[in-house]
Amino acid sequence: MTISNTMKVTIRTLIDITETRKHKHNEVDKQLIFQQANFASFFNCLSMRFNPYYDVSPLCSEQDVTGVFGTNFEGTHKVWDFTFDVETAVAGVDLITLKEDFDLVPVIANLTETINTDNKAFRTKDKKKCNITFILPEND
Repeated sequence: MTISNTMKVTIRTLIDITETRKHKHNEVDKQLIFQQANFASFFNCLSMRFNPYYDVSPLCSEQDVTGVFGTNFEGTHKVWDFTFDVETAVAGVDLITLKEDFDLVPVIANLTETINTDNKAFRTKDKKKCNITFILPEND
């Protein structure tokens, strides 16, 4: 879907937010169900302030995360990147608001992450345990 007057936003996280489109009514593999549950929680949180438009589900790759997330995370880890568009007329798409909205949102941990997920939540404010970052055009 192409939308005029849009802003591209990317969110990177160390939490498994794979979009499997599987749930307890169409799948028995709990990992696929839990991955979709994390994506749903993530997307619902994102959708509280605006309607994100996307063509590609979150992509997972191994990356050097040193200096990108909290200081507890160094070296190569799995990172899920999700890029989407938001209409520029929408208010409230800023770094502070996104950090507020996502901080301490519960997740299902220990799926395919390569980090120690002892805190089972998105963390945006903890300098050691931050596991999600937001890339807006102005802070790219």
